[in-house]
Amino acid sequence: MDIVITIQHAANVHLFRHVVRDLETAGHDVHVFGREKGVTGELLDAYNIHHELLCGEPDGWLGLGLTQLRYEYRLLRRARAIDPDYIVSSHGIAATHVAELVDAESHVYIDTETAINGGNRLTLPFADVLYTPDNFREGYGDGHVTYPGYHELAYLHPDRFEPDPSILRRNDIDPDERYAVIRFGAWNGNHDVGKEGISPSARRRIVDVLADDGRVFVSDEGDGPLPEGTEPLPVPPAAFHHLLAFADVVVGEVATTTLEAGLLGTPTVRISPFAGADDMGKFEELEAYGLVRSFHMSRESDAVDTLERIVSDPTADETWADRREAMLEEKIDVTEYVLSQLLADIDEPTPEASARAESESEPDADERGQPVPQ
Repeated sequence: MDIVITIQHAANVHLFRHVVRDLETAGHDVHVFGREKGVTGELLDAYNIHHELLCGEPDGWLGLGLTQLRYEYRLLRRARAIDPDYIVSSHGIAATHVAELVDAESHVYIDTETAINGGNRLTLPFADVLYTPDNFREGYGDGHVTYPGYHELAYLHPDRFEPDPSILRRNDIDPDERYAVIRFGAWNGNHDVGKEGISPSARRRIVDVLADDGRVFVSDEGDGPLPEGTEPLPVPPAAFHHLLAFADVVVGEVATTTLEAGLLGTPTVRISPFAGADDMGKFEELEAYGLVRSFHMSRESDAVDTLERIVSDPTADETWADRREAMLEEKIDVTEYVLSQLLADIDEPTPEASARAESESEPDADERGQPVPQ
C-alpha cells in the first residue's frame, strides 16, 4: 500500500513519526512531503525520516498564497507519480485538494477549531475522513470521527516516550536542579492575524519570578533578544520534550509547547489571546484536568500571580503527576489509533518486525556526538 503523509509544521513530524516507522515496518511504502518551516527539516533528518521538502517558507503575507500554490502543484506532481491509496495530513490544505485529484482517500487530523484556524475552511470540504479529539468544540456530521486523545499523545503517551535524564546531563543540565522553560511565539501564522503576545512588562515579571527560583531557558520564535537573566534552550530540538518533562514549570504563548508540557505532568501556565470563553476544546479540557492554567492576555497579572503560587508550592510536582495519571486513564495512544484507521483490514506488524524497525531508525547524533532521543 502506498501512503503519502504531508508535513506542514514541526509538530506534524512528532505526530506522524511513529506512524511512518510502523507503516514501513508493516511493509507499506510511505512517502513524506513537507514544506520548510522552523525546525521541520531538522527534525525529519534527526529521526531519519526519508522526505522531500517541496517549498520554503513564504516571504511575508504577500508570498503566502504563491507559496501555497507552488506547494500544491509540486505535491500533485509527486502524488500522480505515486498513485497513493491514502494521503494523511494534519491541518493540511494541499493534501485534501491533491487527494481529490488523484483519487486517494484523505485522512485529516485537526485539533484546532475553525473558529480559530480559518484555514480549515479550505481543507474540510475535501476531506474524506476528518479526525478530531473528542474535546473538539465543533461538529461536521458524516465523515467526522472523534477519539479520546490529543495529537501530542501520538508521541508523548507513556508507551511512546520516557523522559531520559541522561540526555539533559549530556547537555550540561542537571535534571534535579530547578529550572523553568519559557516559550514565546512569533505570531505570524495564518490564524494569528491581529493577535499579539505577552506584553514586555509581563515578560519581565515572569522572568523575575522564575529567575529567583532557578535557571530560566527561553525559546523565542520572534526575532527579539533573550530577556536579561535567561538562557537559550540548552538541548537540540529532538530533545526538547525531555527538557519539558524535567522542568519545574513551563510558561508559554505557544499552544503546542504548553499542551506538551501539561501532558508530561509539568506545571504549566499559558497566556494567549485565544484563551477565554471561546478557547480551543483541548485547552478547556486540560484546564478541567488541572494540567494547564490558561489566561487571556487581558489577565496577564492573574497569570503571573498563579505562576508565583506554583513556584512556591513544594507539592506542585506531585499534584501535577497525579493529575496526569488521571488524564492518561481516559486517553489513548494516538499513534495506534492513526494506524488502526489505515490498517483496519490488514495484519498488524509482528513485535519482531517492530523491534527491527526501531533499531534501523536510530536517529542521527546531536551536537554532543550522542544519539538524539526517539
